[in-house]
Amino acid sequence: MNSNIKIGADELILWLRKNNKRADDSNIKLGKNIHDLIVDQLDGKLIEGDKPCVWDMNNEEIVNELFLPKTAAQYSLRVDAISRLYTILLEW
Repeated sequence: MNSNIKIGADELILWLRKNNKRADDSNIKLGKNIHDLIVDQLDGKLIEGDKPCVWDMNNEEIVNELFLPKTAAQYSLRVDAISRLYTILLEW
């Protein structure tokens, strides 16, 4: 049984934006902070960088530097680390 989950920085940025966390931070800054959190603190692994996101790229109201990214890194993270990930994000 695989005890890892694949999660994208885009999903986490969307969650942060929906929960009014770090609203003034750019997607680039959030992406770097998410990378550092997942790789350095939660022992996750980068599995793919700059993967295109799935939302409507032509909608400039949602796809912009202070809302949602056009591309995002994808990570592999242990399932048991997901709770810790979101606990940390709640504090951002």
